[in-house]
Amino acid sequence: MKKFFGNIYIFVALLLSSLVAVPWNNFSVWGLDIDFLLTLRNNEFKIKLGILIFIFIVSLIFLFVTRSEFKKNKKVTRVPSFAATVPLLTYGFAFLSHVTYVIYSNTNLALGIGMSNLNSILLIAGGALIVLSIIFIHLFIRSFKNVKNRGRLIYFILFSLYAGIFAAAAYLFRVYRTSNYTGMSAKYMALMIPIMLVLYIFHLIIVIKKSHEDSLESNINEEPLDEIIISENQEIASKTNRINDDLYQEVKVDPEFSKQNKQRSKPNSIEYYIEKPKMFKPLNPTFDKLVAHVREFPDVISKLEEDKITFYVARRPFLVLMNYGDYYRMAFRYELEEGIRLIIKYPTISKNKSTREELWFKANNYGDLPKEVIYKIVKNAYDVVSN
Repeated sequence: MKKFFGNIYIFVALLLSSLVAVPWNNFSVWGLDIDFLLTLRNNEFKIKLGILIFIFIVSLIFLFVTRSEFKKNKKVTRVPSFAATVPLLTYGFAFLSHVTYVIYSNTNLALGIGMSNLNSILLIAGGALIVLSIIFIHLFIRSFKNVKNRGRLIYFILFSLYAGIFAAAAYLFRVYRTSNYTGMSAKYMALMIPIMLVLYIFHLIIVIKKSHEDSLESNINEEPLDEIIISENQEIASKTNRINDDLYQEVKVDPEFSKQNKQRSKPNSIEYYIEKPKMFKPLNPTFDKLVAHVREFPDVISKLEEDKITFYVARRPFLVLMNYGDYYRMAFRYELEEGIRLIIKYPTISKNKSTREELWFKANNYGDLPKEVIYKIVKNAYDVVSN
């Protein structure tokens, strides 16, 4: 449902924004001589301000939708992301185009370019801003989908300011520097309606193509990884041929936490004869898939030792994994407050005491930890070190 309404809203907002770009000074140039249009001309900026308020409110709603998606799934879908950004940015771009055209219509280039002809300077600045806006709007819309919720909020504030600043600039120029707004010819500015739609479609094609390429690359990388079976003695290929131990620090894991599988499985006295309930459940994710998942993170280096795999980013460790067949153990970097919540909720998670200088936690996964929790732990551990 949100995808359906999001697409409708984007289309309506694009049409309204393209109308904002067109000066409403003289509808007769398009053969429209209706008395009602005179009312529109007299209230042009009030109506266009109303369009801004409408776009701001609906875009704000979709901002909350993207925040909710990110909290639940750690990612944001394309349509809500576009609905929160495209209308505000296209509105600001529309008024930038509007004020640039009005400046052009009120500039006498025969007087030369310089401070003596201020409008000529403003015209050059407006043209440069139009070109830069086309480039940066495309980049900002793409990056909005990938940042965290705090970054999305900052982006939204900046996009709102972008729209408001150029709306104010257009109004101030018309009031204080436009000599004959009513007599100005704006016949060809009607082309802004199809131009803005074409620019959006072009942007959409690039984004979809890039998303498709990323998906194909991800699938190619995942196919061989699904078939990998990692044992205690198997060597794991790293992104570098050699790992310098002086550059990649060692993670000290609590002694009781790093016992070998063979030691764990030895019978101990009378306990050998006592039938114990089965403590293990099917692992999801399996150790192999978890290793493959972590190695997909950007700039991750994996270091294999005798009994563990340590993962690094920017030469700093963030995760240690140990495989014991029917279960596996993990030590991970985490924020204090979030780590305490994990300890309270899951009894197999505790603080790692051997790393006093840094905040590490440890966990045993016997199949009782939910898959979502495991993936969240490794992602947050990566974020703690990489950010």
